[in-house]
Amino acid sequence: MAGSSDVVIVGAGPAGCAAAIGCAAAGLSVRLIEAARFPRDLPGETLHPGVEALLERLGVASEVRAADFPRHEGVWTHSPRGRVFTPYGAGAEGPWRGFQAWRAELDGLLLRRAVALGVEVLQPCRALRPLVEQGRVVGVETSLGLQHGRFVVDASGRGRWFTRKHGLARCVDSPFLLARYGYVRGRFVELDEHPSLRWEPDGWEWIARVRPGLYAWTRLSLHPHRSTRTELPQALSTGRAAGAPRGADVTWSRVDAPAGDGYFIAGDAAVVVDPASSQGVLRALMQGMMAAHLITACVKGRASEAEAARVYRGWVRDMYQRSVSALRERYAAIPGAPPWVAERPAPA
Repeated sequence: MAGSSDVVIVGAGPAGCAAAIGCAAAGLSVRLIEAARFPRDLPGETLHPGVEALLERLGVASEVRAADFPRHEGVWTHSPRGRVFTPYGAGAEGPWRGFQAWRAELDGLLLRRAVALGVEVLQPCRALRPLVEQGRVVGVETSLGLQHGRFVVDASGRGRWFTRKHGLARCVDSPFLLARYGYVRGRFVELDEHPSLRWEPDGWEWIARVRPGLYAWTRLSLHPHRSTRTELPQALSTGRAAGAPRGADVTWSRVDAPAGDGYFIAGDAAVVVDPASSQGVLRALMQGMMAAHLITACVKGRASEAEAARVYRGWVRDMYQRSVSALRERYAAIPGAPPWVAERPAPA
């Protein structure tokens, strides 16, 4: 099923769908390639209230609100100094509230919006290698044939398909970090209203209700030589584990060149920061939307490809460095924090 379009996007998660929606809404032809069948099993995500403005721009805010994801006005933090509630803030209409989104539903909502705008979806379909002519990316070889496009967007996640196949360099700013996460069934009234973040001697533990009677937990050890523990959190110990604990590589890293001749990289394929930042989906949506904005400007002759790539590279780098700096400051306050959290990377 070979084809040609203005934009070929690999990955139908938040970054890929945001890029597809943005390009299609601007009148560009888009093909979206996704290897997995939906719905797919992915962990729930805590979404900062700032995500609502992005959801409005993408045209899915009302659908997300109707999905009845748990909402919360802030986070409880437990530390040796005590228990503190930190609200997100408030505006004229009342307290700001975040979402505890179930990723399978969120991804489905975004994909349906893309399809409604005319995006052609190839699913299941695997990206095999980028097509390159005279140093410029011009499409993707897939399991369903060659897909040519003026631009390619890699939003394939932490597998970093394009980075590996195209031989791009990555900047790594932490030791190997492996987060553990799982689910517990039960009823824990004290955890129903707001998520809980507990600082531990070697890292942190996060708990949130993600569905009625279902609670997610995530734990991360910041010490390079200590494995992240996999037992149930004490606060959930009377519940019933829903499946075995899983793991995710959350080593802080970014692609040195997340844009170049004919390509953009967005979401976890471009940048990974551990979940304590609570910005994974927010960052993915913003990067997908920015890539769409710059691609549209190029296709419509409002910007050169070189300038668009330069702007995107600097913007992604600055976003990543702000997140990393905030996490270093936060982690440095933990008693017994490992030395690496205080290390500052060399300027880019």
